[in-house]
Amino acid sequence: MSTASHSIDSDAREHEAPAIATGESPGRTGLWLLLILLGAAFLGWYFYGKRPVQQARAPLAPVLALPPVERTPGTAADLDKAQAAAAKAVAKGAREKSAVAAQPRATDARALARNPQPQYPAAALRRGEGGTVVLRVNVGADGKADQVALARRSGSRDLDRAAMVAVRDWRFKPATRNGREVASVVEQPVEFRPMQ
Repeated sequence: MSTASHSIDSDAREHEAPAIATGESPGRTGLWLLLILLGAAFLGWYFYGKRPVQQARAPLAPVLALPPVERTPGTAADLDKAQAAAAKAVAKGAREKSAVAAQPRATDARALARNPQPQYPAAALRRGEGGTVVLRVNVGADGKADQVALARRSGSRDLDRAAMVAVRDWRFKPATRNGREVASVVEQPVEFRPMQ
């Protein structure tokens, strides 16, 4: 009887040997996969923050087109008609130009001068970190910052956070369109310079 129980134990040990020989447990493989995924997410976040900021283009001014003027009148009456038509075209162009100038122009939102400067993080100051953070701010028609996001990072996470916290409390002069205050998006730079 003892030989039968001994053979069963040796069979069980043979099946356990390959799992021990590899040195890995199923939980360890999952941990490696998690570390690889975290590394890939960090690299994606880092390179996404290094994208160049696209500048908004200014709208073009309207072009004033005048009708063609006939240059070869046959008689004095035709000459008078041509001069009258030219005078009407010039007067019409001047009226259109003054109407365009009389319309209220569109303005972009801008930060008020009385906004407090952001607190310089003590850890960043000790390390001598500095830089410029560019924030994309959704400004409401009331001049309050509705949403703040990073457009370009400074290279220091502490400086980026300090700038976002400060700008959330800032007030802005809202953008105007056709004489009315409207919500808009503005890119606001915040500069940090360590004291030397």
